[in-house]
Amino acid sequence: MELSIAANLASVSFFAVIALTGFLRIIAKKYRLLIDLPDINRKFHSRPTPLVGGIGIHIAMLFGLSMLYLSVDMKFYDETRNINSIKSNVEVEFLGEENVFDIIASRATDQESRNSYVINFDRGENSVLIYRNASGNFEYENPDGSIQEFSYIDGKVVNLDNNNSISVLGSDISEYFSIDITMLSIVIAAILFQLVMLKDDYSGMRQLEKLAAQALASALVIFISGTYIDNIGISILGWQGSLGLMGIPFTIIAVTGLINAFNMIDGINGLCSGLTLIVFICLSLAAGNTSINYGSIIIIFSIAGFMIYNLELFGEKRGVFLGDNGSNLLGFLVAWSCINFSSSGISLISPVTALWLVIIPLWDCLSLIYLRLIKGKGAFDADRNHIHHILHDSYNLSNEKILLMLLSAGLIFGLFGIYLNYEANSSMSFLLFLLTGFMLSVFKNNLLVKVY
Repeated sequence: MELSIAANLASVSFFAVIALTGFLRIIAKKYRLLIDLPDINRKFHSRPTPLVGGIGIHIAMLFGLSMLYLSVDMKFYDETRNINSIKSNVEVEFLGEENVFDIIASRATDQESRNSYVINFDRGENSVLIYRNASGNFEYENPDGSIQEFSYIDGKVVNLDNNNSISVLGSDISEYFSIDITMLSIVIAAILFQLVMLKDDYSGMRQLEKLAAQALASALVIFISGTYIDNIGISILGWQGSLGLMGIPFTIIAVTGLINAFNMIDGINGLCSGLTLIVFICLSLAAGNTSINYGSIIIIFSIAGFMIYNLELFGEKRGVFLGDNGSNLLGFLVAWSCINFSSSGISLISPVTALWLVIIPLWDCLSLIYLRLIKGKGAFDADRNHIHHILHDSYNLSNEKILLMLLSAGLIFGLFGIYLNYEANSSMSFLLFLLTGFMLSVFKNNLLVKVY
């Protein structure tokens, strides 16, 4: 990962979301669209507030991805994880002269009998068709029908007919930003999912409709990419954690649950977006100095730019909320990013480590649903038993202090999970996670006793 490219992507994403959110806020107020009105029960903001933050974040992310495509070398994978195409700037030296070429290389689709590739030079102005033969060398057919054979040896393309060589000075494939079918399917599903969830902010949706939309979004990713949680990463009584095809419904349920966890915890300014920010910071640390971090940087700074509005740093009149469309989107991206980072193709973290990154919203959601069910309420009925509500009611803390407490806790747990990812096995990490969850439940129960 190049620092200059990372800095450009960060600044582009950050300022794009600031500009987009400001523009969308003006449109929402002018046409009275997607406006959240305060009430006396649960919505205590002082003035009508636009619900366009999630839209601004998403558009800024897509803009950042577009800039990423133009800025770095990329390799695209097919479902077998073989390189399907490459976009690159390649610097070469031939006969003492150095040149830089824009190259897009892709597998030819009309040459099924041979391993063939179409190489486009200088944005498609020049192209050639080459074949990889049985010996692993590359063959090129000249206009007169003669065949030239080339080999790639130690950074040099060698013409085996006359031993002339071309030195490749730039572009190491290990430094390329990888795009596979899973990433593309997440982008496609996220766009469609947010468009559907905008209806909830505009006119409302029944809970069953929202659950169906959440499940279908994950089903779409699985259908397109074939990616799902096929192993939970721990062994239990001889069972090695393999899920087989049961991993498909397990994945849909897990992602749907996490989407709702992030949606439910979106109760005070900056909490849902801040916890999402922490997840991607931790994933970025796990990725280290690799090209996959470009995507995390785009997401991190898109969310950071939105939080300036959400925390009303531009003034209360310019405040903006995520909306259900935004909190659902962030939950979806967090869930599928954790799955992608822990998948066999990347394997930067274990599935158990992903639990540590989302422990605050996950624990709050599970404990909340449990409390509602034992009281005979619906799992999604509104109440004031969220952790941020309880902290406010028991200690009369300000929203700013509650936000700082919960984000600090989320960051500590996330960093601890990343530490365990490298220093402990998954079974030990999972046991510590369960112990931590139990302690958090005891803490929340004591606060509830104090409140009631």
